[in-house]
Amino acid sequence: MKNNTLRKKILVGIIFLFIIMSLNSSIGKSAENKSFIKIPKGNILYVGGNGEGNYSSIQDAIDNASDGNTVFVFDDSSPYNENINIDKSINLIGEDKNSTIIDGSGKKEVIYLSANNIEILGFTIRKSSDDNAAIFVYEDGNSIKISDNIIEENYIGIFLDCPDWHYKIFDYQGNYLGSNKNFLVKNLIKNNTYGIYLKGSSYNTISQNFIKNNNFGIKITQDDYPAAPNSYGNCINKNVFIRNDKNAFDKCNNRWKFNYWDDWIGLKIKILRFLPYPIPGTILRNFDWSPVNYPNGKNNQEVIYD
Repeated sequence: MKNNTLRKKILVGIIFLFIIMSLNSSIGKSAENKSFIKIPKGNILYVGGNGEGNYSSIQDAIDNASDGNTVFVFDDSSPYNENINIDKSINLIGEDKNSTIIDGSGKKEVIYLSANNIEILGFTIRKSSDDNAAIFVYEDGNSIKISDNIIEENYIGIFLDCPDWHYKIFDYQGNYLGSNKNFLVKNLIKNNTYGIYLKGSSYNTISQNFIKNNNFGIKITQDDYPAAPNSYGNCINKNVFIRNDKNAFDKCNNRWKFNYWDDWIGLKIKILRFLPYPIPGTILRNFDWSPVNYPNGKNNQEVIYD
């Protein structure tokens, strides 16, 4: 009887050990195979490079893409001298923001967006016309994410615009369906006339961008039409403003916080660090109530994207 009990215990122990080894093996394989690169969902269309079936131009790939697809652009054929129109919900991703270049050759906007749910990631975008933008988000462009790009040598870096609002449609809650609720994050925006320009555009997030050497860092206004609504409810936080002729201008009502301003009086006179940073454009309306002392956060004086 004791021998049977002992054999059962040994058998159970072996089975338990086998299960543990199987689990460890599965976990090991999972860790080994885990990808730390964001893999987009849906079909992927490739531009440049040497792959069979790759497109030679970005616009050709976009024209053949469907909503939810990704257009991935290799840097082999860079610069891409194109003026691109995106009117569908896709991801446009560059291989390397430093070497995957879209050059507008001084002709109109470099990238024109007129659809929802677009992502643009990993490019240098440069040389719009003298009266246009590197990235022009027009009218009904919502939930667009523009991140980790270099945007330089344009009239406007990123332009969120809602013209002719009085002809547009409102939703059932009375909210104007314009160029709203977009995300401009972690871009280097330099050497433009206007870095970022919002005109009649609301509820956007502008965060962790490095904005330098522009005539205007960020400008926010309402549309030119006399009764047009303001650009309101935008959150501008954790950005770095350095060496711009004018860091910011806000004629509307928005939220500014935790930005680094190279001309903030608190940087020059420590006892005045309790003072907010006033945003020109209105009288006593817009302030960054919590400007930061260092571009990279507390006790870090290294300038990112310098």
